[in-house]
Amino acid sequence: MKKFFSIISITLLLCSQLAWGASIRGAVTDNAGGIAGVVVSDGYTVVATDKAGKYEMKRHPLAKFVFVSVPADCKIPHEGNIPRFYQPLDSLSTADTEANFALTKTAVRDTFTLIALADPQPKKSRDMQRFVNETIAELAGVEKEFPAGTTFLGMTAGDLCWNAPNLYPAYVKAFSKLAFPTYQVIGNHDHDENVHDDLGAAHYFEQYFGPTYYSFNFGKCHFVALDNIIHRSRSDYDEAVSKEQMEWLKKDLAFVNKDKLIIIGLHAPSIKYNGKGIKNYRELHQLLEGYEAFLFSGHTHRLGYVKVNDHLRDFNLAAVFGDSWAADIAPCGSPNGYGVFQLQGNRLANYYYKGTKQPKTYQLRLYPPGQSIDHEHSVVAYIWGWNEEWKMEVFEDGVSCGKMTNFKGTDPLAYKTFFGPEKPEAKPKLEPAPSQCLFYYNPKKAGCTVRVVVTDAFGNVYEEEVKVKSEEE
Repeated sequence: MKKFFSIISITLLLCSQLAWGASIRGAVTDNAGGIAGVVVSDGYTVVATDKAGKYEMKRHPLAKFVFVSVPADCKIPHEGNIPRFYQPLDSLSTADTEANFALTKTAVRDTFTLIALADPQPKKSRDMQRFVNETIAELAGVEKEFPAGTTFLGMTAGDLCWNAPNLYPAYVKAFSKLAFPTYQVIGNHDHDENVHDDLGAAHYFEQYFGPTYYSFNFGKCHFVALDNIIHRSRSDYDEAVSKEQMEWLKKDLAFVNKDKLIIIGLHAPSIKYNGKGIKNYRELHQLLEGYEAFLFSGHTHRLGYVKVNDHLRDFNLAAVFGDSWAADIAPCGSPNGYGVFQLQGNRLANYYYKGTKQPKTYQLRLYPPGQSIDHEHSVVAYIWGWNEEWKMEVFEDGVSCGKMTNFKGTDPLAYKTFFGPEKPEAKPKLEPAPSQCLFYYNPKKAGCTVRVVVTDAFGNVYEEEVKVKSEEE
């Protein structure tokens, strides 16, 4: 089977050479006629339509699709909420290609909410059932949690399924339950593990979702999806953005005004809190100079945040599936969930990580003494979204006692859920993972009430309190 797929990949590569010199031409229209200035690409060449809405380009021999960067004043074309902004190219054809796109004009929505998911990763039908019954069911009613008239947009940052392409039809069907379109990004587990080259391994993803990198416009933001997994096998891949994508992105951004907010969705975080990142993260960040921008990603199954500079931030999202859909939390203790980014014009006005089946105020857990294996006699707080831009204050019986002390250790709930050879039942091999987002405080007296108040970078305030047992208890 592996050899068979390798031969297919080589054949596709050779056949694609036949297209060298062929042209792609067409028009982008609405009901009133041609639309000028719409960006069109085959993933290598990037052009804009003329005054009549027409475009033409030489087809790159490796191009698989031609696609439009949907303008902000046009509706996102979609089928069952999966965006359809592209047309496949025939790799066996040597003829010129005509590809026309019909769009529908709409008002520009300057204020909107981006729902960002990472790593749904169903591997079995029971996993898919949990994804549909929990995550999708919650998102299907998400408008109830926001002011009337809120506009939503979705994007998933890779690992849509866990090497289970047979589940893609059910995955696509699940999104039809939502009231907003959701773009998809490819992850390492979305590559065909039986194909040992990056060019051919994306074929399942491409069949259901189209190109593995692209752009579109929404509000006063320019969105980019990148494929930063260079695949050789299931366990052998590089976390990097290919040279071809870098060249394409440079061309794409040449059409984007500097007053637009750039939002990039990709699977592996460009950079992590420890300073490590994808192989060419510096080059990627350099391309974004002059813009206000942020990136969001998944892959690590835990929350992370890096402020690269005053104009660029990287948000790493915890996993929708926690880990393997084994529990309601990941081994580090963060809840299964998704990111909520609220945009106002070209500004990120608010962000928080929302635990599935939890209120948005659920941002920390507080444990009384005797719960932590690391600090048995202390009150311990686990604040999974904590970063250097957050603030904290601890109170004992209403009196401020400053800050708690940060430590790396094990979240008590994660320990209870994952520690031991028989837990969790769905995947006993999982064990609790350490986290750097833990804090301890030693109460001054027994019988007191300890309250912890944290404020995130956007001014959202969260608090929890716990009663410390008296000496008689």
